Amino acid sequence: MLGILLTKSTFPIIGQCAVLLSYLMRGIYHVFSNIENIGLCIIVFTLIVKIVLFPLQVKQQKFTKLSNLMNPEIQAIQAKYKGKKDNDSLMKMNEETQAVYQKYGTSPTGSCLQLAIQLPILFSLYYIISSIPSYVPAVANYYKPVNEAIVADYENINYTYDVYEKYVKEEKKDNEYEEVGNVLESLELTKLDNYDSKNENSEENEKIKESVNDVLSKYSSDNWKDLTFVYENYDNMKEELSGISDEDLEKIIKKSADRKKLKEFLESDDSDITSKAKSVKSGDEVVITQAISDSKSEINRINKFGPINLSQTPGNLWRKTLIVLLIPLLSLITQFISVKLSMANNDNEALNNSQMGNSMKVMNIMMPIMSCVIAFRVPSGLGLYWVCNGLFGIITQLILIAYFKNIEVEDIIKKNVEKMNKKKEKMNIDVNKVTDYAKSNTKTIEKKAKVDDKDIKVDNNKSSNYKKGSMASKANIMKNIDKK
Repeated sequence: MLGILLTKSTFPIIGQCAVLLSYLMRGIYHVFSNIENIGLCIIVFTLIVKIVLFPLQVKQQKFTKLSNLMNPEIQAIQAKYKGKKDNDSLMKMNEETQAVYQKYGTSPTGSCLQLAIQLPILFSLYYIISSIPSYVPAVANYYKPVNEAIVADYENINYTYDVYEKYVKEEKKDNEYEEVGNVLESLELTKLDNYDSKNENSEENEKIKESVNDVLSKYSSDNWKDLTFVYENYDNMKEELSGISDEDLEKIIKKSADRKKLKEFLESDDSDITSKAKSVKSGDEVVITQAISDSKSEINRINKFGPINLSQTPGNLWRKTLIVLLIPLLSLITQFISVKLSMANNDNEALNNSQMGNSMKVMNIMMPIMSCVIAFRVPSGLGLYWVCNGLFGIITQLILIAYFKNIEVEDIIKKNVEKMNKKKEKMNIDVNKVTDYAKSNTKTIEKKAKVDDKDIKVDNNKSSNYKKGSMASKANIMKNIDKK
């Protein structure tokens, strides 16, 4: 089996998002139509999406920096009301927590919007990269001749092999038509049995054709050989079945309807696949085996990325050539570096001794490993996307690190508060009252900061005697903001 079929996503939001992003992929493929290389399209596609999402990444990073300041205060509030389950205590805890967010000009859902926007895009990217023929018609055209032949002949091939497997194979030691079974097994999930030949252009038929393209797009060289074998040897298998005597048919087929169907099928000229399964290419009629050879060459050409075929799965080929392991290894390295850089703006001192910090450490190790495993088990095209995503992630993180070095956290808070105040004014909310309430409710909390499990009181008259980056220095920064 070649794995679960993807075709076009039908999930709400993700499906629509994938369709919209597919126009971007079509446009990129059109721009590089003289080159026609899927690897190049994946790289450009990933870069454009990364650039579009960059502003959201900046906002996410800002919220992370604010969280480094807010979390100790929020944790102090939670500790204050620990064990109190009455309604009044819960309401006060909620009010004081909200006051902390008000003071920093943000909200508990400050990072949720960015994630809500990014997640559908990330999931839809997976579908597009995994099923490019389903989303880019120019690529699907290369699969069309073989696709149409498979759809037209599947019923005959399937029925013939089913009869052969039930009534002939048992009497032989070797299955000389095993390759036919391999092809049918690979097409098992495409629902070709439901294809309606009387209604060629129905929506259901189009989905079936897309499923067939998904299978073909993941075919290895051996799979293409098996497909060619089916059409080259079908007549031999049919002839062998035709040699079954009526007496033997009577023994092996109990139902008269089955026996009648088999006899009619074997005696029918319409069952001769090699003479009827033809496809049109460049205005000339060619037999299906030639169409398979031509399509295979073109599909391999557009999927060729250096020494690697992006339609091939490393997990199936690494024993033959170790070069296919290059993409999984690059995925591991780029994702690891990207994750490490993404933690550069976090307050590692505060996270080191927390449960959340320990969880993040585990995730930082597991995520790159998972990306490597995934890249090993899926076609290399999807692995290339992981590599590009990690590589561009490294670049964007370096840009963010340089950007935030020149921006003080006080400036971020000031802009957030100004933005929030403007919203409140539009809603006729008294900004001064909200600000005073936020300060009074967080006054006692900000006077202490935890460093190395020791409480250090913040001296209001000092601003530079604290270790840079420590929670004590950050508490002092907030005190100065209140004074201003």
